[in-house]
Amino acid sequence: MSKINRIDTVPIPPKDADVLTTCCDYCIVGCGYKIYRWPLGKRGGIKANRNAFGKDLPIELDKGGWVAPNMHNVVSYKGKPHHVVVAPDADIKVVNKGGDHSIRGGAIAQKCYSPGTPTRDRLKHPQVRLNGQLRRISWDDAAEIFAAVSKYVIKKYGVHAWAQKMYSYQYFENTYALTKLALRHIETPAFAWHDNPSVAPSVPGWEDIGFDAFAASYEDWSLADTLLISGTDPFETKTIIWNEWIMKAIGEGM
Repeated sequence: MSKINRIDTVPIPPKDADVLTTCCDYCIVGCGYKIYRWPLGKRGGIKANRNAFGKDLPIELDKGGWVAPNMHNVVSYKGKPHHVVVAPDADIKVVNKGGDHSIRGGAIAQKCYSPGTPTRDRLKHPQVRLNGQLRRISWDDAAEIFAAVSKYVIKKYGVHAWAQKMYSYQYFENTYALTKLALRHIETPAFAWHDNPSVAPSVPGWEDIGFDAFAASYEDWSLADTLLISGTDPFETKTIIWNEWIMKAIGEGM
């Protein structure tokens, strides 16, 4: 049996650590998180005036703001190693109130690129296969090859033969170029986001009877007299909607 090195401590971010905000990207709920980033070699203290959390440590598990080992990683920032802690925002008043989070969101830091973790095999540069071997090439060469192959396919087979599959969970700034390339300039019908086989509704039958799949606000879940849940497990797929909103309605005798 392989040995598992378990980590049961997390470094404390110093008072002057960078603090950024983000959202969990594992589902569409949009739970709020804070990122604490600071260089290796610096640490904060357990008193509130000596750490970036602004709280006396340790924090009890049920008080909100507790940081688990999975929420920490070491990454490269401006060419130098930095600690990062990606933790649910304990001060947030909406969505994941009080810093609640799913098991997925609690491990966001683990997918940050770090040479000392399994993310070391992540591709960082374009490659092309030459004589059976993948070789690193420049971004300019990759763009030229992409354009040349695209022109060849479209000229010989038509735009239906040119397909694009892309992610859509980030903001429009990150998807704008690819979307416009496929739909405005090439005009291919063979386009889809990461979770769909084509540009089509996820629940067409539901929309056919006049309902918008994203119509309900989270507060609606907690105020409803009746909820119809079909074909999904909200605890598994939308943990915070279940924990913070649907459970409230059930507890109040829905």
